[in-house]
Amino acid sequence: MHPIKGDGKFTDFGPLTAIDRYLVDLGPIDLSRANKRSFRMLGLPSTELVIGLRQVNVSAGCDAAALAAERIRIDVTTSDGVAVVSEEAPLSAWVTSSSVVYRRGVELQEPAGEGVVRMVRTGVRPFGGWGTYFTPSSFETYAARLEVFDAQGVSGCESRLVVVGGGWK
Repeated sequence: MHPIKGDGKFTDFGPLTAIDRYLVDLGPIDLSRANKRSFRMLGLPSTELVIGLRQVNVSAGCDAAALAAERIRIDVTTSDGVAVVSEEAPLSAWVTSSSVVYRRGVELQEPAGEGVVRMVRTGVRPFGGWGTYFTPSSFETYAARLEVFDAQGVSGCESRLVVVGGGWK
C-alpha cells in the first residue's frame, strides 16, 4: 500500500486492531443547512471500508426529531466516474453503529440446505460498493461527495464525514 493522499486525516490503529483499524476523517459536516462537500482520496487500504457520518451530539442543542427527517446523499466515484457508492435517504433510514452512521445495501435470503439460509448481497456495484460500503483499490483515486438537503429547523447539528474499516475480525 502506498501512502494515503488527498483530503482528510488518515489513521492506522495497527494490525492488532479487531475492527475499524483504518480511519479517514474527512472533517466537519454542517448538518444545519443545505450544503455540498467534495473530497478526494488516493491510496486507501484494499479492505472493506464504509463511508458515513459520526454520530451527531444532540446535547449541543441539535433537534434530534428534525435531524431524523433531514435527507443526505453520499456518493463515491472513481477517477473515471464509475459509481461505487450512491446513497440518498433521510437520516432516520440510515443505520447507527457505535462508530458510524451508514447505509446497508439490500440482502436476500438464499437457502443453503437443511433449513439454513445465508444472506446474499444484491445490487453490488464496482469495487464492492454496497450501501455505503466499498473495497477500494489502493491505486485508484476516489471522489467522495456529501450533500445535505432539507435542513430547515435543524440548528446546532454538526458531524464528521469518515471512512472506517479493516481489522483482523
